[in-house]
Amino acid sequence: AYAPQLASKLDLSSTEINLIGVAGNFGMYLTGPLWGKFVDSRGQQMQLTGQRPLLCSSIVIFTGYFLVHSFYSGALPIRPDSSHHPTTIGLLGLAFAMFLSGSGGAGGLSAAVNAAAKSFSDQTRATASGLVLAGFGLSAFAFSTLGHVIFGGDAGGLLLLLSFGTGIPIFLGSFIVRAVPPATANGYEPVSALEEGEGYVSRNTSVELSRSRSPRPRHRHAEPEDGKAPLRAGHSYTPFELLFTSDFWIIGVILALLCGTGLMYINNVGSVALALTREGKVDYDPRVVSAWQAKQVATVSIWNCMGRIIGGIYSDFCKTRFGMERIWFLPVVAGLFIISQLSALNTTVVSNLWIVSTLLGLAYGSLFNVVPMLVLEWFGMGHFSQNYGWICVAPVIGGNVFNVVFGRVYDSNTVGRIGLPTGVSGTISELRRLVVKAAGEVGRHDCMCLVGEQCYGTAFKISALGCTVALGLSIWAGVRRRRRL
Repeated sequence: AYAPQLASKLDLSSTEINLIGVAGNFGMYLTGPLWGKFVDSRGQQMQLTGQRPLLCSSIVIFTGYFLVHSFYSGALPIRPDSSHHPTTIGLLGLAFAMFLSGSGGAGGLSAAVNAAAKSFSDQTRATASGLVLAGFGLSAFAFSTLGHVIFGGDAGGLLLLLSFGTGIPIFLGSFIVRAVPPATANGYEPVSALEEGEGYVSRNTSVELSRSRSPRPRHRHAEPEDGKAPLRAGHSYTPFELLFTSDFWIIGVILALLCGTGLMYINNVGSVALALTREGKVDYDPRVVSAWQAKQVATVSIWNCMGRIIGGIYSDFCKTRFGMERIWFLPVVAGLFIISQLSALNTTVVSNLWIVSTLLGLAYGSLFNVVPMLVLEWFGMGHFSQNYGWICVAPVIGGNVFNVVFGRVYDSNTVGRIGLPTGVSGTISELRRLVVKAAGEVGRHDCMCLVGEQCYGTAFKISALGCTVALGLSIWAGVRRRRRL
């Protein structure tokens, strides 16, 4: 929400502001394994779960956003004076500030999800985790709305709000959030010392839960007829062991494809709205375009939040009532992604773009409810935060790949590449700016695209294909898992 104003205030190019944004994504996803290790190590002492990780997260996220605000306000100069280009040190400092803001968010989320997962039984765990994740999904809409109401859309005020609005609640949470093991009423009880393979037991038995102290039937651990390695029920996999587990790589590829698709749309929905609004028109009202862009961001954020809640409630209900394994919700999510991409390909007017944003937000939110529950059930609680952190490296890969694809496709359909489309409208003065200047410089409108949905259509075809591959992998993972059980 503040990126355009930040770029304008600091006079940054599109490439520079995008690289700074990438630094924030790296902080969010690449530090996940480190935060996970910190959370898991604290989690071995139940009374400390979330305390120190949340305290550190509050400091990191506050520092990150406050430094960005300092650069925006000029308290920290990014260039020697207004006549110079930004210095390398200044750009690196701003990128580091964004990295800290993303990293702090990752730490807070990791500690909160870990505490929720340990505090609820298997019948309600997805719902509880979904409610925690829902707040994260709604944060963009909430802070942008508050910033607009309180500061009138000023990016400096929004950054200050983000500094205190994220740092203080996480700081307070460090004194409140605790993992409270569920009572034995639902058949769960803390495990003290059982042999591996009896109940849901991990190496970190002090924080594990088990349905009962009755050992599982030994035939569940017998070698399958197809020669595949048996499931190690109750075993808590370490991050190193995950590298040799095919299930880990399958989930990683699925997450990279689906999350990459989601990030491609979320990061470029503004360009999609712009292309549909100004199709065949050189002249356009920036305020109208901005309004449509804001509506799409809000729609995605709200349904991202709802997807995390609805997905958790639905998966808990189906598993408890019908004994349905959670892996079978992954094909449903992949199907939603495919429908959203097909809808994008068939949306030709900006007023209908809300349908795509709704479907994409719902699918994206549901994805981030299903995946952590699969990581927990398949790889155990003992190293849950670390393992989930490593799984969440996949969105960095998928997101960057699909964003590059979108950028290449969009650029290939700009005026500078294909010229003016037939029947384009606009004033003579605007049309003249499209001509290459005599000095060899490219006119400032050469980067605009005036062919509507054709600007990005190929990118959505590629993402739809990727989602179809993810759907196939999801079904294969479910069948494969059932055979091994």
